[in-house]
Amino acid sequence: MPHTIDRVPGAGAPRAAEGTGSITRRGLLRAMGGVSAALALPTPTIGVAQTAAPTPVTLSVPGPGNSVSMPLELAVKLGLDRAEGLAVRMRFVGGGGVAIKELLSGNTDFAVFGLPAAMGTNVGERRLVALAALDDLPLYTLMVRADLAGSVKSVADLKGRVIGIHSNSLSTKTTSHLLADLVLRTHNVAPDGVRYIAAGQSWETQSAAFISKTVDASMCDEPFGTRLAEERLAFQLFSTGNPADARTTPGAGFLRATLIARADLVSARAGLAERMVKVVQRALAELARRTPEQIADVLELPAAERKAFVAVFRKYPRQYSTDGKFSTAQLRDTEAFFRASTAGDAAAQRFALDSMLVDRWAGRKP
Repeated sequence: MPHTIDRVPGAGAPRAAEGTGSITRRGLLRAMGGVSAALALPTPTIGVAQTAAPTPVTLSVPGPGNSVSMPLELAVKLGLDRAEGLAVRMRFVGGGGVAIKELLSGNTDFAVFGLPAAMGTNVGERRLVALAALDDLPLYTLMVRADLAGSVKSVADLKGRVIGIHSNSLSTKTTSHLLADLVLRTHNVAPDGVRYIAAGQSWETQSAAFISKTVDASMCDEPFGTRLAEERLAFQLFSTGNPADARTTPGAGFLRATLIARADLVSARAGLAERMVKVVQRALAELARRTPEQIADVLELPAAERKAFVAVFRKYPRQYSTDGKFSTAQLRDTEAFFRASTAGDAAAQRFALDSMLVDRWAGRKP
């Protein structure tokens, strides 16, 4: 069964160079030429992957080309899922709200999105569980349309403007929505003082929102924020990666990219969940041992995308977790962020993050 990539409506088109996303080990080595030998790429040799048909698994992620999706795209490219006896089908979605709907409806087995959004879904009922941490430093950038440089000089100047977030829903607030609300309130702009619209989580959707002037500003992912600035479509007003900006935002070091599943799936198919955690850990180990250029080679990134990806990876070397373990310090930051961004919601204020953590496979660290 070949690797495949799906696109959920609104998620943006996959890169043309990837075609259908199908790949075999021979095809990968041929496409990479001598690069694989130079990098000493490991060949998956786990017995289960060779003696039995891999178990199909669906995974909803933002993207393609999103910093959150990169570890999973790498895993599929290198066959790290096959090494654990899985055949992962990636479903690119336009935001955490879409991923949550996909999970709860049973359309996907696992998803990767912001832990705060999953917490909001669990207020009142434990429906989702967190299985592994993919990032160490959340990267969100509040980008403003380039032609507004003369009139928007601070977050306070966004009052009355149209702000893009990943997905917009009255029932589910995505992490980007929670963050946008919190940043605005911190700068004395009430959340109802702006208008939110969905801008997706791919380069196609986020750049189109600026080119068409559909948004005045947008809470963007990387490497898209960097590329928007490089192509002079927008400028940065706020970033969680900027220590000065982070200090103004409670819990700014929250856990963003998290492997999430339904609680009932994990209870019924613990072995599948364990193998998916191992795939994530394999991917993170590969990210840690390679240079940004080597990763871009494996992913076969087009020139503009490659330039932005390498720049972000070099600027934020601790963006990704190296082992998938939950960090106690990061979890406490996540709770602080969730409580600050849901002020006034009594049920959310009482919610205990530990109630949804399943760390028996990924583990914990200080």
